[in-house]
Amino acid sequence: MASTGIAPPIIADAVVDTIGNTPIIRLSTTGNRAQIELLAKTEYSNPSGSIKDRVAQRIIANLEASNKIKDSATTLVVPSSGNLVISLALLSPQHGHYKIIGLVPERTSQDRIQLLKSLGVDIVRTPIEAHADSAESQFSIAKKIATDMPDAILIDEFVEQANVKVHSEQTAEEILIQCEGRLDVLVVGVETGGTITGLAKTLKAKIPGLKVVGVEPEHSSIHDGVNRSGAWKVEDIGCNFSPSILDKSLVDEWIQVTDQDSYSTARKMIREEGAFCGPSSGSVVAAALHYTESLPKDPSQKLRVLTILNDTARNYTSTLLSDDWLLEHDLMDETMAKSVAYHRHEKYRAASVEELQLPAAVTIPPTATVGYALDLMMTRDFSQLPVLNPTNRKLMGYISLTSLTTLMENGQAQETDLVSKWMYSFMKKSKHGGPRSTYETITPMTPLSDLAKFFEKHSFAVVTDDDRRWCLGVATKYDLMTFLNRRQNSGRAF
Repeated sequence: MASTGIAPPIIADAVVDTIGNTPIIRLSTTGNRAQIELLAKTEYSNPSGSIKDRVAQRIIANLEASNKIKDSATTLVVPSSGNLVISLALLSPQHGHYKIIGLVPERTSQDRIQLLKSLGVDIVRTPIEAHADSAESQFSIAKKIATDMPDAILIDEFVEQANVKVHSEQTAEEILIQCEGRLDVLVVGVETGGTITGLAKTLKAKIPGLKVVGVEPEHSSIHDGVNRSGAWKVEDIGCNFSPSILDKSLVDEWIQVTDQDSYSTARKMIREEGAFCGPSSGSVVAAALHYTESLPKDPSQKLRVLTILNDTARNYTSTLLSDDWLLEHDLMDETMAKSVAYHRHEKYRAASVEELQLPAAVTIPPTATVGYALDLMMTRDFSQLPVLNPTNRKLMGYISLTSLTTLMENGQAQETDLVSKWMYSFMKKSKHGGPRSTYETITPMTPLSDLAKFFEKHSFAVVTDDDRRWCLGVATKYDLMTFLNRRQNSGRAF
């Protein structure tokens, strides 16, 4: 095998041994300032997908050093936006399988909730608007739980000094080595204040003139402590108070970013940079671009700006990665909204399934044998065959080549079996014992934009009349692509 010229990492003894030493990448997104070198430290490449793996590792090391963890008898009570709870749960198997109760706000994505459940975390949801001092806040509830439970330890990252020290002693040193001590601006998203305080403390001491920019959502109160009305949707940055571990004297400028800028920039990072980062990372990059745009234009001055991309997009499939969710909450910028509208509707120009010019459907009755169905599909190069009631010609279901082949290979199906035994049934109650399949009516009048949406979940569509009495054809994504190519080649805009 040819060498790539890149030294591969060593074999680690455990996932936790891969925490840290995250890459820094150079971004092509620099706005209209050619003299800006925009860098990003990809903290989303940590094992759990966030920078909090570093903090969790340091917290557990400190607890073990002081003999506070008693294996599975210990319960960690953790108020957090979500990532620290995930990171602590990730470390649990290597440190005695301690239990975790996570107190997370209602804005925390359902994707992260599902992840926490899979890790065995007991989840308590708390109101978004509850102030830190109120009885309903995640901190107050966490303190009560930790006080009432035996062998419970409260882990409050908003006061936990390990949250500062790990970035001062580890993350900052990595940056110094990676950037060779050359850095002009550091842009960091702020929630607890641990990351920005730890990084700024070390980097400012070693890089004279370094400017540190703190980033929080619009309506957040971190920079001035003023309790504002209004909630924000972006997760993992922002707070309705000023955390005690935050050293504001180390922050030179604060920038508040709208939810729309955060989500739109994060999607742009994924699409244009290949950086699979989350919404709060979008906030940081948006703030960095805003900061550099506000500087006096000096072509002779080359500025190196480092952003911290603190978590992964994989934990936001139902929000950040969902066009429907972004549109519903008005979180797309104009460019992104136009692009989505084009790909969903405009390129089809109100065309319907009828314009696909599908060949007449080849169907099969439920009384046909599996052997006959297989021969027909392989001879005609079909992946599926609609199954029709021979009496009234109504669609009953379909048979799949892949499914039948697998059943034959496993010895479950025989060539002499009837198709009805193994077909996917569209009937409310299958009389034939085969698997059920959800049916969605696709007719010749169905808009191609709706058909494209259908293909996001399905591999093919059976085209029928409105009453599903007549099977008119079978459509696939390939038919849709062929139509678009045919329209393009004929010179019609789409």
